[in-house]
This record gives sequence, C-alpha cells and structure tokens, in this order.
Amino acid sequence: MEKYQKMANKVSYYSLLYINENTSALGNGVSGTYDEKIAKYVKCCRSLNDSLVLHGQPKLKVVTNNSKLINEIDSELECLEIKFATKVDPSIPFASAHCKLDVLNYFAGLLESNYSILLDSDVLCINNEALIMKRAASGIPMIYDTTDQQFQGCGTDRVCKDKEFLIKKSFSVKSFTSSGIWAGGEFIAGPASFYKTLYGACKKIMPAYIENHKKLFHNGDEMIVSCALEYLIQQKKIFAFDAGTSGLIGRYYDSSTNHVQHIWKYFKTNMFVHLPMDKDFLGTSKIDFKDHDSMIISLENELRNKKTFIEATVRADKALQKLTKVFYKIRAFIKKITGHGNAPVEY
Repeated sequence: MEKYQKMANKVSYYSLLYINENTSALGNGVSGTYDEKIAKYVKCCRSLNDSLVLHGQPKLKVVTNNSKLINEIDSELECLEIKFATKVDPSIPFASAHCKLDVLNYFAGLLESNYSILLDSDVLCINNEALIMKRAASGIPMIYDTTDQQFQGCGTDRVCKDKEFLIKKSFSVKSFTSSGIWAGGEFIAGPASFYKTLYGACKKIMPAYIENHKKLFHNGDEMIVSCALEYLIQQKKIFAFDAGTSGLIGRYYDSSTNHVQHIWKYFKTNMFVHLPMDKDFLGTSKIDFKDHDSMIISLENELRNKKTFIEATVRADKALQKLTKVFYKIRAFIKKITGHGNAPVEY
C-alpha cells in the first residue's frame, strides 16, 4: 500500500483544455462553430476559476497545449502548457479527453508536497469545505465514485465484464473479478506518489484499450483510469477516499437520466457540483460571482430556465408525434375508401 505523507500540502486546482483542430474531438454538449465551441470551453474554465476564488480556494490553472489561443479569449486565465505524448485516433470518442493521462504524468513529476486536484471544466465550486484541506494535509488521494450511476445506465454485467477483459489483458493476469468501480472522471486528487502509481497503471492499459476500444461499452479516459484505479485498489497498491460520499462533489443532470438522481436541493451542500449537460449554458451564461448567494440564485435561474425550455421542447415533440399518428390514420382511412393514399382526393 502506498504511504502518503502527513503534512500541510499545497493545494492546486487544474482543469484540462486540450485544443484539438478536429471538432468531433472537442467533446459533447457544446454547440456552435469550432471557434464558438473553444470560446465556450474557455468560459467554462473562467466560471470554475471564479467560483473557486469566491469560496476562498486557489485560482485555477488551465492545462493546455495552446495557452496563446486561450489567453486571446481570456487574458486573465492562468494557463500551463505541458508536453502531451498521448496519441489517439480522432475518430475515437472523447479523443481529446485521453490527454488527461499526460496531466496525470505531469502531476507525478511534482514535489510530494503538491496536492493536485483535477476538475472537469463544467464543474463549479458552490461552497467552502474545510474537509478538502484536511484530506490534502493527510496526503490521502480522493476520487469520485459514480459506479451506481454507471451500473444503472449501462448494466452491471457489461461494465464488469469489459473492465475484467481490459485488466486481464493489460496486466497479464489469468483471473480478475471486477466490482465495477467507476471513478477518475470529473474529480481526482492526490500527491505526486499517487499519480505516479496511477499513471504507470494507465500506461499499461493504453495499448489494450486502443486495440479493443470498439468492443468496450465506453470510450474515453474514464475507462482507462477506472480500470487502473480498481486494479491498484484490489492489489492494495493505493488507497483513496470517495469524495462523493464525503459530500465534496456531486454530479447533477438537469435532464432525464438512466439512473435515479437526487433533486437539486441535495447537491447544494456539496463543495463542487458537476454539470455534464450544461457546458453550453456555462459557456454563455452570466453567473453572478459577486457573493455566494448571488451565485447560487443566478445559477438556479439558469438551470430553471434551461429545464423549462427542455420540458417545453419535449411537450412539443410529443404533440408532433401525436399529430403525425393522426395524419397517418387519416391517410390510411382515405386510401381505404378512395384507393388513393398519397393525398386527399378532390371532387
């Protein structure tokens, strides 16, 4: 088991924004032209940064391959250019997200006193939580376990079987029973030694993942990181707290889900909230970061307006489907009595 130092570690927040010229590799949930998408991602980083600062946390560092472009859009965002060695075919879903492995490798090379927290750009800090500093001081890593959501959405058997296949192939083990641990997506935190161990495992998984990605139920960095985390945890090479059950982060969808989800009120006590379906509005909205209450009120207004729009769209779609059914029934009736089905017959 990895031993972590108990010390007053320096907490740093990071978010990855890899600029890919292939628009399909930019990710999901963002509309518009290529330039508009990039601008929205930058605005998401700005919102995350401002929410961190508002709640007494260090400023965000945007890890990227193109700080010049980002700073042309937002000159005040702090950017960090690192070496990206991970090469993934742009046709693979979430291609740019695989560059997260290079970020893990970067963290592995920092001093052990650095406690690095990697967040997705569509995360917001909505409370100040002392627990995160306690975890940093202990040097113990944290992950966000969303296994229950993955099981409900994709099926327990499929998740476990795909993970077992990838782990056995990557680590040359004859048998491995997966519990389906799904983590390492929007939130991961720890000291350099944790990231060094994790990156080493991810690197071993990468070749088998690339070779077999079409067979897997999910493509993206989470597949690789989740397999690495579960293997290392089972082998007792790492230990990590779950930031979800600790109340540090929650994932909220303002649309229908394949899993049971708590109401919005449940998430308001978390330190962080992940809004995976809201990059579009986070990248265009004007959330008020003047103070905590103003931020929450403006955020809830945005969520409420979007939800109302979605519900209205769904109602309109259902009404259109009903009208379409009525149309086909009328056409079938006309065809039956006249022998002409393509159009009403004029007499």
